[in-house]
Amino acid sequence: MKTLIHSALLLFLSGLLASTPPFAPAIPEAGLVAYYSFNHCDARDDSGNGSHGQMYGSTSCWCGIEGSGLLFDGVDDFVEFEGSVNRYFNTSDFTVSFYFKPEQYLVFQQSLLSKREECEDYNMLDILLDLNAQEITTLVHENPHKFYPGLSPGLDTTRWMHFAITREGTRAFTYVNGRLAQKAFRCSGVDISNSVPLSFGNSPCVQQGSARRFRGVLDELRVYSRALSPEEIWSLYQQNPAEEAPSDCLT
Repeated sequence: MKTLIHSALLLFLSGLLASTPPFAPAIPEAGLVAYYSFNHCDARDDSGNGSHGQMYGSTSCWCGIEGSGLLFDGVDDFVEFEGSVNRYFNTSDFTVSFYFKPEQYLVFQQSLLSKREECEDYNMLDILLDLNAQEITTLVHENPHKFYPGLSPGLDTTRWMHFAITREGTRAFTYVNGRLAQKAFRCSGVDISNSVPLSFGNSPCVQQGSARRFRGVLDELRVYSRALSPEEIWSLYQQNPAEEAPSDCLT
């Protein structure tokens, strides 16, 4: 009788464990200086640090990777982020992480995240989507001769993607969908200091005509004042794996 009860208990516990969703790694919180969930259909800083974004054009709300995201029309929509978030793009360590889903194929590069005064290779961070070359062009320059080379990861999809860039001392890394894609090294580091605000969809190369504004959806933008480890990047991605995202709002 005891054997039967024991077997039944084991079967019950096995079924309970099988029906319990797998444990999701914790979201890294240390060093988080700005977080934009976009779930309120605006660009407020949900970290509580006050680096709220200002939306321009007809930027609207759409379904995101988690909750709501921001939909950009590719014409005049962009966001500028004011406040302390801009202090961390100089010579110090940082991490930027966000999800995006393009909605239009263009021969031109499309502006994603940017902190760049002019469309020249001086003191800047500029991330652009290049569907023609099938890569996320990632530019981190102090000048035309001092920069992190080979950081631009390739891409093979136009569905939801997670992108992250980290800078740790003299090294920089890019990640796509939680996995390390490219890495670069400069023995003396790279100073990207400038006075313009961090923005999305507003690279100065748009005004010059060599790039276009992004058309698609942005979600879950995070900025850290430190370089997250590969394990922490993976933990971030596991919160909302791109392969599990709906392909459209109807889904």
